[in-house]
Amino acid sequence: MRNNTSGATTARRGWRGAVVTVAAVTLGLTVSACTASADEPTPAPAPGGNKPAVLLVHGAFADGSSWTKVAAQLQRDGYQVTTAAVPLRGLTYDSAYIRSVLDGMPGKTLLVGHSYGGAVITNAATGSPKAAGLVYVAAFSPDQGEPVGALDAKFGGPATKIGVPHEFPLPGGGVGQELTIAPDKFHDNFAQDLPESETTVLAAAQRPIAVNSFMEPSGAPAWKSLPSWALVAKDDHMIPADGQREMAKRMNATTVEEAGSHAVALSQPKAVTALIEQAAGSVQG
Repeated sequence: MRNNTSGATTARRGWRGAVVTVAAVTLGLTVSACTASADEPTPAPAPGGNKPAVLLVHGAFADGSSWTKVAAQLQRDGYQVTTAAVPLRGLTYDSAYIRSVLDGMPGKTLLVGHSYGGAVITNAATGSPKAAGLVYVAAFSPDQGEPVGALDAKFGGPATKIGVPHEFPLPGGGVGQELTIAPDKFHDNFAQDLPESETTVLAAAQRPIAVNSFMEPSGAPAWKSLPSWALVAKDDHMIPADGQREMAKRMNATTVEEAGSHAVALSQPKAVTALIEQAAGSVQG
């Protein structure tokens, strides 16, 4: 039963319009480590029973480290966890990359996306025999034909106030455009419920995302054929909670709400882990 509760050089003036259009990019903290914290050194038990594997997909301006606390708990609870490194070069490219990671998983897999990572799993899981379900954590979940930037503009994100544009060389020649968050804007907009000492490190480590990522239309959404769950971060300044609720309702995703910033997986890891495990329990067979 289903539980559904671009690029070429635009020159320096080009990024301005793009920033306005995409607005508050799905800036997602990310995670590159999946180890338990130093005060909890107990090795993770071997995955057991029919538990699905868990594939954690970070958002923009980040790496896998936004999942560190969640990944550690999932491992302790016996789940096989993979934290993917999203290229952040465009929605089509990123989704194809994550699909390749999914294809390499050993069996049924629950995909979990934060922020822009939600749009990635929406596309990567479509038609995959290994995808068991989808969990959206303060994330975008576009419908077919919707660019992430259009959703961001609709919901009223702060991108034009916090985005810093950069140019980068394209392999075939020319210049592309990418964005980062201004370091002095990171704490108040991205992770206001974390200590500034922590967000300063996160801001320094953020990875830029290509502007095309927000302009490419999304493909057929996996949430139309897979059971879906959503965690709404009620204090999110990047993707306002009302926007998260609207997308969750459209998916008919099983939805929970938690007090927390856009970086809810770091500030409220127990709540995020609980939802993932709830979803995993529903899809294991």
